[in-house]
Amino acid sequence: MRKVLVAVDGTSKGLDMVSVLGRLLKERKDVKVVLFHCVQQLTSLLPEDLCMDVVESCKLPCDAQERLGQAVLKASTERLTEAGVPQGDIELRLKIDSVDPARDIIEQATMEGARTIAVGRRGRSQVETLLLGSVSAKVAQYAEGKVVWVVDAPVNDSMSVLIAMEGTPEARALCDYTAEFFVPCSGLGYSFLHVIPPLPPEFWDDGHILNESEQKERDGRVEKWRTDWTATVERYMTEGRDILAQSGADPQKMESLILRTREGVARDILTEIEAHKFRIVVMGRKSSREKKPFPLGSRASKILQHSRGVILCLVG
Repeated sequence: MRKVLVAVDGTSKGLDMVSVLGRLLKERKDVKVVLFHCVQQLTSLLPEDLCMDVVESCKLPCDAQERLGQAVLKASTERLTEAGVPQGDIELRLKIDSVDPARDIIEQATMEGARTIAVGRRGRSQVETLLLGSVSAKVAQYAEGKVVWVVDAPVNDSMSVLIAMEGTPEARALCDYTAEFFVPCSGLGYSFLHVIPPLPPEFWDDGHILNESEQKERDGRVEKWRTDWTATVERYMTEGRDILAQSGADPQKMESLILRTREGVARDILTEIEAHKFRIVVMGRKSSREKKPFPLGSRASKILQHSRGVILCLVG
């Protein structure tokens, strides 16, 4: 039995997120939904040494936290059952006196044996999406070994899934996860997307004015580089199509898109998301070419900050 840990907060937008996930998962008899709510204390919002009197006077007693938390879980359960998820497939978990909800969410997912964590995005303003301290951003950043869904409800109405591929090993991981979690959901179509990166430095203008023969030779090398790159991408897209088809996806509902960079890889992916109104976007959490200590790469971070109306699925 697979588990999806869904972090809920009781807000209107958070409840809409639960409804979105309920409609997606209602047919999955092999999935257990774990609703998890953290009741956050004021101590996590104020500098404790300076505001002890305020903190102590404003702390909620445990019984009040329990009532508040249970109300959030009850409302979230109602949204799931209204969407069609059986009551028996829902489990409830509550954390009171939470100081760091993101850490608590990750630790709870580990305790549950849940590989997938779903969180909502609060607010829509540009300032709010840039807050690195937000719960959704912190979970996406630090949930190593997990797949994180960031849901921006309401989501687009299409039944389209975008699989944004970069490198060959990552492509296999994305397709395996898509086959496991999304192919069993009926009615979905799949688009494989790869944005060819800008030309590498060896093809840059080095300040030397090329004569006609030199220009022709360089153009030939550039074209060969693009042809070889495209052939490699086509191979792992074909492998991805086979993985999805073997799991039951309709080959007639799959397409492949290989594009040259226009404004930048992340920006071009966002443009495709907006143009085609994808409902689900599956991509790697870290660039295969980045060697940095944090598991969330710059491209994934940009998509996380700026995508709208999608279930963004970040796969490790």
